[in-house]
Amino acid sequence: MKKLLLSSAVMAALFAVFIGCLTSSQAQAQPQPPMSSGVQTPGGIALVDVNYIFKHHARLKGQLDDLRGEGEKVQKGFEEQMRAIQEQRKMLGGTAADAFKPGTQQYIQLEEKLVNETSFIQGQVALKRKEFIQREAHLYFNAYREISDEVKYFCEKNGIALVLNFNGDVIHEDNPDDIARGISNKVVYYNRNLDITPQILPRFAKEQTATPGGPYTPQPVR
Repeated sequence: MKKLLLSSAVMAALFAVFIGCLTSSQAQAQPQPPMSSGVQTPGGIALVDVNYIFKHHARLKGQLDDLRGEGEKVQKGFEEQMRAIQEQRKMLGGTAADAFKPGTQQYIQLEEKLVNETSFIQGQVALKRKEFIQREAHLYFNAYREISDEVKYFCEKNGIALVLNFNGDVIHEDNPDDIARGISNKVVYYNRNLDITPQILPRFAKEQTATPGGPYTPQPVR
């Protein structure tokens, strides 16, 4: 019967899932010449690229970096526990002089102990993965609420009645993910003067010190 054992490689793969969740939103849009900003008329419609603001949200990026660092420490802790179990498994039917022979009471007890410990670690990995995903979602929710409040303030001040969220990232025809995103984008064409992202972004990007976001320059979805 195949042993129930979670190797370090499998452990790393499991944690790569939730560590990947922490970095999946970090890709940067390609820079282009700055665009102009139009003045909205009362009751008008505007667009905002929330995803772009997420990428350049200084405090959010710092929080995600901290969460990622914490996740890496947790991963290392689980990997150390699994290495300890691997070492103990050498006592099961190995070639060492002090190895336990199959069928003996010592062999059965140790095998049961290792199976239980491995099962426990697998459960802890699943719980930690869920915890990190929830904490990441909470960070994004708080950032989105702040962005929504800023958009509301700007629109009430400028008489804008409706704001749509769109994604202005460049679509590369050789990237299936980009193509799928472009096809699903509800905004097929827009007048760049409708984009209020340059007015919303400064409040959230000004705290950024390591890598300035630079001018906001999305491309039309085509």
